[in-house]
Amino acid sequence: MASEISKNKVTGTYNELDIHDDFITDERPLYSDGKFKVRDGPMSRSYRLATISLGLVSAVFLIIIIGLGVHINKVSYSHSNLSVNTSKISSQLAQLTSDHKSLTESKKLIENQHEEDTKQIKSLRSDLSTETRLKNELQSQNRALQEEKRKLNFQLRNMEDNCGQCLPNWVLMNKTCYFFAVSDTISRRGWAAGRQECIKKGAELLVIDSKEEQEFIVDTLKAMRYNLQFSYRNGFWIGLKDDHTEGVWKWLNKTNMTEGYWMDGEPNDDMGIEDCAAVYPTNYPMKSWNDVPCSHPLKWICEKEIIQTS
Repeated sequence: MASEISKNKVTGTYNELDIHDDFITDERPLYSDGKFKVRDGPMSRSYRLATISLGLVSAVFLIIIIGLGVHINKVSYSHSNLSVNTSKISSQLAQLTSDHKSLTESKKLIENQHEEDTKQIKSLRSDLSTETRLKNELQSQNRALQEEKRKLNFQLRNMEDNCGQCLPNWVLMNKTCYFFAVSDTISRRGWAAGRQECIKKGAELLVIDSKEEQEFIVDTLKAMRYNLQFSYRNGFWIGLKDDHTEGVWKWLNKTNMTEGYWMDGEPNDDMGIEDCAAVYPTNYPMKSWNDVPCSHPLKWICEKEIIQTS
């Protein structure tokens, strides 16, 4: 009976193994014809997804690495160009620095030369100023000498022409002797008092009756008075008045004035009291008369004809 039970156990165990064998039998065994095959299950799909993901990540990394490589190459190229440009710039900068130094030195030389030129110009201007001043002084002295020469020539000519025909200090022209009261020892007087001085000398106040005589009188005054500037004090009474009728000028010889040699704007009878005429040593002989108050103190000119003796 025991052996029967044992036999049954063995038979049952075998059956169980047989059933288990049948259970684990797969239609697609791992090995088939000696080749290894992977089952298509949930685990294999996960592996497949992981593999695909890794492949994609690897591809992305590869693209990134390629891009970085290209970028690095570009950067390297740019850096190389920058290095070349930096070298050129450094060379140009060195050249510019050298040029700047040369220009600075040239500028300094020019400034020094300019300073020297300025000093020389100042010196020349000073010399020119001195020369101009000396020239003006010489011209002034020359004018004074010319006037002195003119005066001496006039006196010499008068002495030669006079030849004893006129009194001393009288001037001869066309048989008429003239006395000019130019001496500083002779005080100025009014018209009437000046006339009296002429009468005392046996003469009369000047009467001008020609252009020749007018020019002679003014030239003589200029020779004697050294071209004095115009002033009421520098005039000389002549024998001409309009105190009897305003605007009607008459000579002492009772003749009316027909041609006058008045200054511009004269006679103007200023303040209604200018009734006597005077002549002045002006630069324009034909414009040398002025009407003056008869009481005004001036010098005078006398004239006297030479008495012919047979």
